[in-house]
Amino acid sequence: MRWATLIFPVVAMFPVVAMFPVVAMAATPDFRPPDFRVARQPVANGAELLTVFSSLPDSAGEIPLVSVLRDSLGDNDSDNDRLRYVWVLTSARPTVLQHAAAFVPFFYWRPDLGKNMDRKPAATLDLGNTSKVVWNALAQSLVQAAAIDSNGALIRASTRRYRANLADQRQVNLMEGLTVISQLEETPDAKALLSEPELLEMQARLALGGKTLGGLVTTERLPEAYYKNRVQTEETRGHNWELLRQRAEANGLYFDPLGFARSRTHALLWIAREDLVANGQPHKWDGRFLGIADPFNDSRLKNWTGYTEKRYFDQSGLPVDADTPGANPRELIPLALYALEYPKVPLLLADFRDTRKPKRREMLSLATGDAVSGMLGVSKWGNWPYLAGSMAWNFVRSRHGDPNNRAARLKAYSQVRRWLTLDGSIDPALRADLQRRLEILGVNPLEESVFEETEIAERQYNALLRYAADPNGLPARLDRDRNTEMAARRHGVPARTGLRLAKWSTLGIYSHRESNDSTSLAAAVGRERRAERQIRFLETVAQSSPQPEVVWNIAEVRRAVNELIVTGVPARSAQVVARIMQQTTDAETRELCARALAGAGLAAGQ
Repeated sequence: MRWATLIFPVVAMFPVVAMFPVVAMAATPDFRPPDFRVARQPVANGAELLTVFSSLPDSAGEIPLVSVLRDSLGDNDSDNDRLRYVWVLTSARPTVLQHAAAFVPFFYWRPDLGKNMDRKPAATLDLGNTSKVVWNALAQSLVQAAAIDSNGALIRASTRRYRANLADQRQVNLMEGLTVISQLEETPDAKALLSEPELLEMQARLALGGKTLGGLVTTERLPEAYYKNRVQTEETRGHNWELLRQRAEANGLYFDPLGFARSRTHALLWIAREDLVANGQPHKWDGRFLGIADPFNDSRLKNWTGYTEKRYFDQSGLPVDADTPGANPRELIPLALYALEYPKVPLLLADFRDTRKPKRREMLSLATGDAVSGMLGVSKWGNWPYLAGSMAWNFVRSRHGDPNNRAARLKAYSQVRRWLTLDGSIDPALRADLQRRLEILGVNPLEESVFEETEIAERQYNALLRYAADPNGLPARLDRDRNTEMAARRHGVPARTGLRLAKWSTLGIYSHRESNDSTSLAAAVGRERRAERQIRFLETVAQSSPQPEVVWNIAEVRRAVNELIVTGVPARSAQVVARIMQQTTDAETRELCARALAGAGLAAGQ
């Protein structure tokens, strides 16, 4: 119920935000949403691999998109299940040549240097240890600043560019995974195999994974982070939708929102060829926030030979079917594609008259950063005048619609790649044209071509299945993860640090294991997970009301306390159990809390 109360306001407001401006659309083709399904593949050692498939437009086939490993401990008790790894299958490990190209400063192209399509895929996110990425990134930044930057401009610029390319590739993978997982909320197969809290956890973790300290958000804070992120996204989309629609209406253009189902994350602007016919009167043009040149005085459009669409409108300008009496045909020419979830203003992704314009903007932004921080060695945190000037400049430019948010640009780029691949409502010729233009937009040598993603996904999925079937592969990794999980629960930070030092000093010869028996280890992990779930529930109860029985079903509170008693009360639960005991007036619940405290080795009065 706690998860539902947090999700409901977002779901309730979603249709309002998404459907209110529909009347402003020039025309919308019949929407044919992709068919998503979730397949389950058992994995040895008590786990299962859940893979999201989607149908492909204009094809009878389907494509595997995202896989997630659920550690179920081999039983049917959902209380001890835990999601572990998330793989985005449309991306493969880069080759050596790609890594080499990623080191080259000021190299903003994506050459065809091959892909390790059949190699074991790398997990995009470890849901069981999200903080590891944060500490690794902070350690790398410290080493970069303290040890590498002082070795000359070439080494400094090369390593910084390489780390930026790696971070950008991971950001794109996270956003592509989020785009897919967010579509599963209304998929029956997904609801049957993935619970609501699991879907929320994946979406929240994928959204937070690209933030600097996002991996440090605790499980208790995930619903709040998810709700905040989704509301902010919907508000941004609604704002940009209305802004772009108004600018299109003021300039005599046609506004056409696009995207999955109600998630219209992008929009196209069109112009009618009939409006380009010279009538002796100049057309007023105001291109503020649009980022494109005046189309009414452009000879390229008057002689346009590219993609066009014929649509029909009534006398008032509303879209109608072709067989409607009095329908007026108009030939529409696409002008630009925009992302609607970019902060403050719509983000120009494709300009049909100047294909390389968005890429030049992107290259200029990257080159400026590489020149200042890489070649000149000027750091914002080491040069306060530069920090103040940079912040002031970015603030002013962002207020005027300058796209200086790199993470938001990557999100918009990854969203449109996934939408174009799967959306069957868009004309195939227009889809191919947009994909070709977005292919040019790529500036990271580590990324994949949009035209190879289907083949990459199929071969990466087969490689993942081979890895899962190998006893020394995924099942062995899962066993090591369970040992690490038990060590984290049984030993404090000093003890775990000592164990790591022992492993490193012996070059891996010594590796601490909590148990060599996988069966007893799984049973111990299951007890710990069930206890942890009940502790989190009781903490939520204690924080929500001074009298639990007023807000919560007291039977659920009793069940949670009793579950702690049955599984063995961990010492860390004593504080929350004592708090529940102080707050409740229910005699039976107080008695259970006293038994739980006694099991934890504490007196009821403590």
